[in-house]
Amino acid sequence: MDGYASIWKNENVEENKDRNSGRCPETRVVDETEEEGGGVSVAQCIPSSRETERTDVDGWPFRKVKDTNDGSISKITVNIDVLPDAENYNMHHKRRGVALIFNNVYFDKMTIRKGSDKDCNDLTWALRNLDFEVRMHKDPSFQKISNILQETAAEDHTDADCLIVAVMSHGESNLLYSSDSLYPVDLLWKNFTADQCVTLAGKPKLFFIQACRGNQFDDGVTAIGEPRLGTYQTVDVTDSRTDSYTIPTFSDIMVAYSTQDGFYSWRNPDDGSWFIQAICKEFNIHGRTRDLLTLMTFVNRRVAINYQSYVPHLKNSHAKKQIPSIVSMLTRLVYFPKKSILRSTPAIQPAPEEKKTSYIKNKDCDTMPC
Repeated sequence: MDGYASIWKNENVEENKDRNSGRCPETRVVDETEEEGGGVSVAQCIPSSRETERTDVDGWPFRKVKDTNDGSISKITVNIDVLPDAENYNMHHKRRGVALIFNNVYFDKMTIRKGSDKDCNDLTWALRNLDFEVRMHKDPSFQKISNILQETAAEDHTDADCLIVAVMSHGESNLLYSSDSLYPVDLLWKNFTADQCVTLAGKPKLFFIQACRGNQFDDGVTAIGEPRLGTYQTVDVTDSRTDSYTIPTFSDIMVAYSTQDGFYSWRNPDDGSWFIQAICKEFNIHGRTRDLLTLMTFVNRRVAINYQSYVPHLKNSHAKKQIPSIVSMLTRLVYFPKKSILRSTPAIQPAPEEKKTSYIKNKDCDTMPC
């Protein structure tokens, strides 16, 4: 298991008896209706005149937006260089954008994540091939991660297409480990919402997280279909144009987790994690021709079908499966067309052809997750 169980509680939520009991806080009128068996009292909620002017929502807000003195709601204004009804994001800026990689291998009080360096190198290669400016950070502390995220959000991304943040570490449900401490996963994107990083507003912000999200195993089921060639075993470890329009602050974000919440995430100590390796293969082969969510769907397929744990000396961990989880708040399709401008770095060579065999047997086995 990657780390210690932790519970994050919100201690600032006020109790509201009327709301929690289902009672309407507005004026209540009781109608008496005659039926066979006697009168029936029916309580009706009559909304106040102020409430009738608002749009109904499925829920009672605990916090209200602060009104300005003139009664209007204060909004941040951002420039978005794409039409409201455009199907694709504008991926033709001067730069593709920054890709941050936080690769945690060594920890103060946790096991070494063998194979993570291969993940980091392969992902760097794949992202550079898609014209990203990759910035790698090895074994960063919590403070360094926080500082880097804040500094990157403060940069001018006006001439960039998008942003990528990739994290490879130990983890738990909604929590990740730095080299020295534990931090909430939403630290990764809270500085990049449209109201915090205005030069990335309306642009895709993509987050890839290779880490455990719990201690459950996926036993999988046996599927009968067409025979597969080259089936091998693997030794793995867990691991219309208008002048302006408004957008939600959390729009244009995608978070791709290596596994579903509550489950282990597997990693091969020699060949890297199932999730990152599947991403690299899809990006290298189809990164220029398919949209991102299609790519990630096929990443899910690779992980779900091509991999199975092989630790026969650990009965409870042997022959387990994994399925990534994608949370998308994207509003358009993301493509990575080749940049036409000349780059100062040497041209990236074409991706090597994919091997037909998906599994490689290893002699060494690390028994820790993630």
